[in-house]
Amino acid sequence: MTLFRRGRALRGRVSRRARLITLGVVGGLLVVAGAAEAVARHQAAGRFADRMEERLHTGLDVGFGPTPVMLQLARGSFPRVEVSGEGATFRRFSGVDLHAELADVVRTGDGLSVADSRVSAELTDAALAGAVATMTDGAIGVAGVSTDQENGELTVHAGPAGRIAVGFRPVLQKEGIRFERTTVRVGERTVPDALAGQLLGDTPQEVDLSGLPLDLEPERLAVTADGLRLELAGGSTTVKA
Repeated sequence: MTLFRRGRALRGRVSRRARLITLGVVGGLLVVAGAAEAVARHQAAGRFADRMEERLHTGLDVGFGPTPVMLQLARGSFPRVEVSGEGATFRRFSGVDLHAELADVVRTGDGLSVADSRVSAELTDAALAGAVATMTDGAIGVAGVSTDQENGELTVHAGPAGRIAVGFRPVLQKEGIRFERTTVRVGERTVPDALAGQLLGDTPQEVDLSGLPLDLEPERLAVTADGLRLELAGGSTTVKA
């Protein structure tokens, strides 16, 4: 009996040791696989970002969703790619915060094919002020921009102490944004339209958004408490590497 009990105890210890070794091996493999996935995800994100950062002049964060990137790389397709960045340059606008979602991105011989794309761009007050200064070639000395979300308008403050206030209503067109002049004030006084036209020259102004990457076209435009929100959408297209 004593020998039998000792044998059972010995087998139990061996069995526990084997399970511990097995768990240790499995755990080690999971750690290695996790590290490899992290490296693959980082490298893939870097390659995607490199293709876009030169155009947007800012650093970008790239995500690939919950599906392991190593599996996506093996398939040569990415069901969902998300790109986010701050302070990007977008046509006339600088300092733009953006978020993009690309659907069914597939590697091709000369680049990538994208089935669908959605981009949301936040144009801050500072970005709008810079764009207006560019559009007017600095003629009105832009001091800043404020927005009226309720009325869907923005006001450009110019001149000494920003006492000149030029109202604009942004209107979305198929290939751009048209800024229609509304009311012009100097201090508390409203300037007649005819005189405002003489003083400000050729307004309204337009920002051309034609020929954007991914065949993006403006879809929605809204005045926000902090600036403008522009949403764009693109269909099936190919991007060269």
